[in-house]
Amino acid sequence: MTTENTNLTKLIELANHYPSPHNGQPIELRQLSAGGYELCFETKRGLQAAEVSYLFSYVTMGVFITHLEFCAAALGYDISCSLALPPVSALKGDGSIRFATCQIIASEQAGNSALLDTLRFRQTSRKKYFEGVDDELSDKMISLAAAKNLELVKMDRAGTHQAIWLNQRAVFDDMFDDAVREELNHWLRYSKQEKETKKDGLAYDCMELSGRAMKFIVKHYKILRMPGVSRLLQQYYLRTMSDNSDAYYLLTPFSNEQEAYEVGVAVMQLWEAVADKRYYLHPFGTIMSNQAAHDDFLKLAHIEHEDIHKNFLVFIFRCGKSEKPHTSLRIPVEEHLLRSERV
Repeated sequence: MTTENTNLTKLIELANHYPSPHNGQPIELRQLSAGGYELCFETKRGLQAAEVSYLFSYVTMGVFITHLEFCAAALGYDISCSLALPPVSALKGDGSIRFATCQIIASEQAGNSALLDTLRFRQTSRKKYFEGVDDELSDKMISLAAAKNLELVKMDRAGTHQAIWLNQRAVFDDMFDDAVREELNHWLRYSKQEKETKKDGLAYDCMELSGRAMKFIVKHYKILRMPGVSRLLQQYYLRTMSDNSDAYYLLTPFSNEQEAYEVGVAVMQLWEAVADKRYYLHPFGTIMSNQAAHDDFLKLAHIEHEDIHKNFLVFIFRCGKSEKPHTSLRIPVEEHLLRSERV
């Protein structure tokens, strides 16, 4: 293998650590030529139980391409991508759907070692946060969002704590939706062996939960609505998660595939800025897909007139510093991201 091929392999392996919903890893690259790739979305690895999940698949596409561009810059490559976003209807069902092509070529400029360290640091942390976001980073995040036609809003500490509980409550409520519960059960990894064998999904340790407890709740979800249980869970969860993190939310038009894709671009840019300062981020994705939780968050944030064409709630997250979280595993490049070709 030539030095160029070896370096390109390093780039693809770094790109393989992009964030995706439920760690589903739905993106595939198909090599068309030397440095030329077709980017595809594998629908069976995307979320489908909630109708809004289809539009959020385009957010994942935006996240992946932006992350790939960061990886290329970090390792000294130039990259150009051409979008060909499919309609939402193409994502319903099984199949590998093309959404872009890209060309990756070696650059005459050196890589960016600081950016490389940032990309290696970046990951989700569901641990307790001991420090919130400083004003300089917060202002930078708000400016980055504004440049992409998004409004980023920082919540106060009381709102942050309520948002943390609301996200968890939405997970409990989802247990009573058969399709959503089955989808979640498909992606949960309840043991160390299951995590290391499948190398995808939501691992119990990354979730900061007991695998046995997770499995028990999924199988016996009706106990969540027994008298007094919900209140006890709320008190327990807020006590254990009332930390010093800061919660933010994004508002932007979200009515079509391109707008959803642009949200993904902005999300990845925000995440890189956060990781650059060695902060972690924890997306509250369940609030987005659970309609009751979504509506309750609008009330919590005092958003009176949400409009999908103007100011739709598209992303909620908490941010701050925590101990290093458990590592979320990825399927090896040659087994998935480049299933049919070896670089």
